[in-house]
Amino acid sequence: MSVRCRIAPSPSGFLHIGTAKMALFNWLFARSQGGVFILRLEDTDAERTDEAYVEAMCEGFRWLGIDWDEGPAFGGVPEKGAYGPYRQSLRREAHRREAFRLLEEGKAYPCFCTKEELDAERERAAAEKRPYRYNGRCREIPPDEARRRMDSGEPFSIRLKTPGEGETVVRDLVQGDVRFDNREFDDFIILRPNGDPIFHLAVVADDAHMKITHVIRGDDHLTNTPRHIMLFEALGYPVPQFAHLPMVLDETGKKYSKRMHGANVLDWRDAGYLPEAIINYVVMLGWTPEEEGREFFTREELVRLFTIHRLNKSPARFDRARLDWLNGQHIRRLSPEDLRDRVLPILRAAGLDPDSRSPEWLTEMAAICQEKIPTLNHIVGYVDFFFRDITGYDEKAARKFFAQPDSPAWLEAALRAVSAAEPWTVDALKERFQAEAEAIGAKIGSVVNAARLALTGKPVGPGLYELTKLLGRETAQERLRQAAAYARQLAAAADKGDG
Repeated sequence: MSVRCRIAPSPSGFLHIGTAKMALFNWLFARSQGGVFILRLEDTDAERTDEAYVEAMCEGFRWLGIDWDEGPAFGGVPEKGAYGPYRQSLRREAHRREAFRLLEEGKAYPCFCTKEELDAERERAAAEKRPYRYNGRCREIPPDEARRRMDSGEPFSIRLKTPGEGETVVRDLVQGDVRFDNREFDDFIILRPNGDPIFHLAVVADDAHMKITHVIRGDDHLTNTPRHIMLFEALGYPVPQFAHLPMVLDETGKKYSKRMHGANVLDWRDAGYLPEAIINYVVMLGWTPEEEGREFFTREELVRLFTIHRLNKSPARFDRARLDWLNGQHIRRLSPEDLRDRVLPILRAAGLDPDSRSPEWLTEMAAICQEKIPTLNHIVGYVDFFFRDITGYDEKAARKFFAQPDSPAWLEAALRAVSAAEPWTVDALKERFQAEAEAIGAKIGSVVNAARLALTGKPVGPGLYELTKLLGRETAQERLRQAAAYARQLAAAADKGDG
């Protein structure tokens, strides 16, 4: 059997981290099995659906690298696939035909109950503290009378005739066999009086039409599944295999709220996270690899190693520290050229001018930061001094490295090292700094830290010798002279104060 699975989000908001998780597992399962992954938009809620959300949702999938084999038009690419249209709003007539087919086959019936009558029944059930279930009175209307009332134009909905006894078993690939008593299900509406299908009918009809073999979705849909199985069987379509996964929890153990930062997948893109890291992390929120303790995986490794039978029953908490660690690991494994290309838009957005430097220089710049930055956005704070003059120094660091009695001597030693280093290489700079520190009897750390502050304005950043080489001899000399003069001013002010 060829695997066909899908993700069917409602484009009434951004791409939520929970939706991304479900899409990812469907995508991984399809890719690991050589199957087909389908994107279908459930956009029948006209009041909540917005084309801006459609664009943002598809863009989120594309950023993550979750590509679809069949799906709607997006980004200039036309709809693709033989089982479209892939927007539920365009399939309304197909849904209506399925509902009326069930009516003609005697598996469903017209319901003429008004909204007011049904609301009154619900109120009575609430007053009696019992769950509301439709009493089925329209099921007893003789077929001839039902046909006459329909033909006369009396408004009606269509309800499925549910079994009423026995049980429906969901044979779930994650949860195991889950049994439901059919007496708990009333004859539910599948088509509204205005001709709009209920979600249950639409999703089953579309899954059947698109020949979906596996439905992998959140466990909040588990209680819907008996109704879906009833519809598949009533319509005469094969029942797909189901796998219901727990939802994502936030760091407090509550359901990940849409209002939280990071609920929108594109928040992570904007915050400088790699899509590879998000994919890796989201997989680990619901899947356990065979190799115990392993956390880092490339996309190719996930496709090769993924198996649906190692999906987890228990919900996982979102752990920002763990994500940050994984993101750093993925950054370390990029080629310097790849890292360079990914940070260039970030540098430009920060008002820097990387395009004034050569590609080779920019590659070196990216490489000296690669072991240090936890996200791509952190690159700005690590390299802005290359593109801007130093207009001030970190206050706490200045007290520690510029306001000591030996501070001018440390900076002058650094200046001599920069002036004497030949050739202009990292190794030569390191050798000269060590020699100048020894010559004045200073610890190398004091000279290095004072020089870093002078050259960058900051106490932390890339390796001193590497950044000095990239900064260039003349710029390094000028900044060290300015810092030495400032340190002497601080020393003079201190002496005057003592006097």
